[in-house]
Amino acid sequence: MIYLVAGLLITFACYVLFLVSDKQRPKTQKSRWAKCAEHYQICRYLAFGVLAATLILLIQFTGRGVGSVSLFVFATPIIFILILSINDLKPKKTAQSK
Repeated sequence: MIYLVAGLLITFACYVLFLVSDKQRPKTQKSRWAKCAEHYQICRYLAFGVLAATLILLIQFTGRGVGSVSLFVFATPIIFILILSINDLKPKKTAQSK
């Protein structure tokens, strides 16, 4: 159960950090998440606070060494999946050689 909560918190924090990134902020201002783009600094602090709370949660549950490593073990595939699902991955058109 703790791992499920940790995974959801990491996903939330990574998604908020994506929304308020410099490249994504103009798109975020036009969406329903406009308040996040408006107060991007507060959202960044909130997301890093959520990551810190997740780290503390994992350390309390599993111990210092395993808890700190497990944050990165959980975060890596979540970030990869978020990148694949959010970005528009389209193949580039290549010039045909004759």
